[in-house]
Amino acid sequence: MENMNRIFSKMKSPATWASLFLLLAGLVFSSSCRSSSGGAIPASATTGTCPVCQMKVKASDDWTAEIYFKDGTKLMFESPGDMLAFYLAPGSYKTDAAHSDAANMERIIVKDYQSKQPIDARQATLVFKSKVEGPMGPDFLPFSKREDAEAFVAVNGGSPVSLAGVMSPMVRELRK
Repeated sequence: MENMNRIFSKMKSPATWASLFLLLAGLVFSSSCRSSSGGAIPASATTGTCPVCQMKVKASDDWTAEIYFKDGTKLMFESPGDMLAFYLAPGSYKTDAAHSDAANMERIIVKDYQSKQPIDARQATLVFKSKVEGPMGPDFLPFSKREDAEAFVAVNGGSPVSLAGVMSPMVRELRK
């Protein structure tokens, strides 16, 4: 008890209390950041953390991409490029084995560049290397109709490609 009294008597200084408060706030903040490291969240969630860039993502953002899994969860991505980086190398990011397995992926959603409406990435045409950039720089621009993508390419450059046609070197090239 005597030791406790000595500790508390030394903590009368406002600077000591301020230091203690900052230490505790830092511990709380760091633990809350670890819990949102980009892992799978319920499919109904409207916010998440991108497992590739660790940015906070809202489902309502124009560039958000999502991968839905058979277990009723999803991963949210800041952009189509981040989603493709994950899709092509899921083992490179902090997810469990079930969410790194393409066989468990039920739907892959991107937003049409023009309408900003969610579309199936497996049916979309993605424009690679146009002169138009996404919010994080060069990105893949999704289109629900191939003819819209081709018209866009005629004006803005780039190459139309399907999801199946995207290769790891293409994603790395945009991430330079």
